[in-house]
Parts: sequence; structure tokens; C-alpha cells
Amino acid sequence: MVRTLVKTVMLSLLLVQPAPAAVILMYHHIDAGAPAATSVTPEQFNEHLDRLSAEGFEVVRLDDLIEQVRAGADPRRKLVAITFDDAYRSIYEVGLPALEARGWQGAVFINTGGVGDGPMAMTQEMVTDMHRRGHLLLNHSHSHPHMVRRLDRETELDWRQRIRGEIEQAQQKLAEWTGADVLPWLAWPYGEQTRDLRGLSRDMGYLGFGQQSGALDASIDWQNIPRIPVNRQYAGWSSLREKLLALPFPLRATLPEDGVTRLARPELTLVLNGDWRGRQLQCFIGGKLMQPTVRFSDGVSEVTLRAATDIPIGRSRYNCTAFAGDGRYYWHSWVWMRRTDSGWYPE
Repeated sequence: MVRTLVKTVMLSLLLVQPAPAAVILMYHHIDAGAPAATSVTPEQFNEHLDRLSAEGFEVVRLDDLIEQVRAGADPRRKLVAITFDDAYRSIYEVGLPALEARGWQGAVFINTGGVGDGPMAMTQEMVTDMHRRGHLLLNHSHSHPHMVRRLDRETELDWRQRIRGEIEQAQQKLAEWTGADVLPWLAWPYGEQTRDLRGLSRDMGYLGFGQQSGALDASIDWQNIPRIPVNRQYAGWSSLREKLLALPFPLRATLPEDGVTRLARPELTLVLNGDWRGRQLQCFIGGKLMQPTVRFSDGVSEVTLRAATDIPIGRSRYNCTAFAGDGRYYWHSWVWMRRTDSGWYPE
């Protein structure tokens, strides 16, 4: 009996040890004149880069990071990649030169329909030049649609063909502009994805990148890879540093599998390896604390949480953390897309 108990405890401890992990930062505008929700100032961006360097973070290009994570990177290395979304000129004029000044390279997920579309947009020549300078250019769809939404009277088959066309058109444009093969990696527009979209991405041979905080290890959902969103509202180094030091929960499953909901207070269950009772597990929405329920059986914990007040119409996130020691936290973020009975929320 004692031997069985010791074996169970040792297995439980093993399953919740920090896994090989890395994190990805995600920026949009590097421009003080852009909306605060989708931008940082050049001063904030350069401060982040200086802090990364001073604190010993190893900044690598995204493809290098993914390769190292799949091979089992040591979490003590503090591995990070820097990415940008959309075709904003400030990425080309401010963001990438700041990386280059430090000998670093970035990855830009480009919505190809936005290239050349107005004074804040990149040009095709800029896209070609970024590739020439060694930055990674990747797919962010062509027209940046809400992929989770069907058009009026659109069948499921029509919807799948339209989304596939969005991805393929962007991939073709990037290959044409760079004169090179483009990795089949897609950043979900608005960070919105569903089980069906993840399945479509998988069937097409793509990786899918989200817009939710968290860390990567080799066991993550490769169609919903976490990236830490950075903007002026959450640009303070102390809070960003905690996210940069995040470790992934040993996640077996997330229920439901889909974040689209009409419920005002949706329930989320995380199925985790190991015993998570008494492990300082905390969950939040909009800065408000939620009290999770933890059930443990047969080496697996089910963590169930529900907001105490209504979540807003639109996108919101449940965030869960737990102390991992050495100043680091396990971190998992789940994106809800709450629509109304009458239709989708405006953007």
C-alpha cells in the first residue's frame, strides 16, 4: 500500500514538472498614433527589446523556435520569438529595424490584401525587401476576414471553399512577391478559430497561430499555438515579464473544444495531468478572480471554471495561472467569442 502511494505521488510530481517550453510575442502597429488596443509606441517596443537582452532572453526567429520546441528545448533558456500581424508600414519602418539593430530577425504574418492599401500599409517592394533581409514572411489570410463566420445563406461547403481560398490566395501572393517557398503557417485573423477551422488548417498541412497568452511545448495544439499579445494597455514590463516566463500546463484536453458561444457565463474545463489540488491555481476574466473547482482521479485533474458575472459580447478570455517555482507560472488562456442570438458582434 505504501509503495503504491509513493509511486502515485512520484508520478503526480513528474507530470507537473515544467515542460520544455518557449514563448512568442505578438505585435501589430509600432506607432504612437495608432489605436492603443493594437499598438505600442516605438519607445515601448525598444524598451521591451532592451529588457529582453538585459535579462538574458534568447531571441530567435520563429521557425528556429518551433524547431527547437519540437526537439524539446530546455525551459531554463528563456527562449522567445517576436512576431507581427498585418501589413502595417510601421512594422517595416520601425519594428524590424529595431530588431536588426540587435542582430535579431522577426516574423510577419501578412494579410496580402492589405499590402499597398493606404498610407499606413506596406508596399509589395517592402515585402520583397523584408524577405531579402532575412525576416520570415507568413500567411495571415488575404482579406483578413472573421473566418469563424458564415456569410448569409452560405453552406458549410461554400464556407470551407471560401476560407481555403483565403489561405491559398495569400500563400500564392507571398510566394510570388518573395520568389521563395512560404512555410504553411497561418495566424488566425483576430485570433478567432474554431474546431472546424483547426481541422481545416490541419487537413491543409498548416500550423495555426492564435492571439492568446501562454507557452509552447511539444504537446500543444499546433493549430492554436499561443502568442502573447502586446499593446499599450498591457505594455508594462513587470506584467509582460511574467508572461514571458510562462510555462505550459500539462493539458490533455479543453472542454468545450470551441470558443464560440451564446452563453453569458460559459463553463470551461481543463483536463490536466497530475494533481492540481492545493497548487495555488487561480483563474481570471477581465481582472476578476474566478474560483475553479478541481477534481482529481486516476492521475488526472479536471479544473472547471465559470465567470461569476456575464462575459461581454465579443471576444474575451479566461486566464489560468499556477505558481511553478523560481519566479515562473504555468499559464493558459482560452478565447471566448460570444455572439448574440440575433447575430455576430461588430468589430
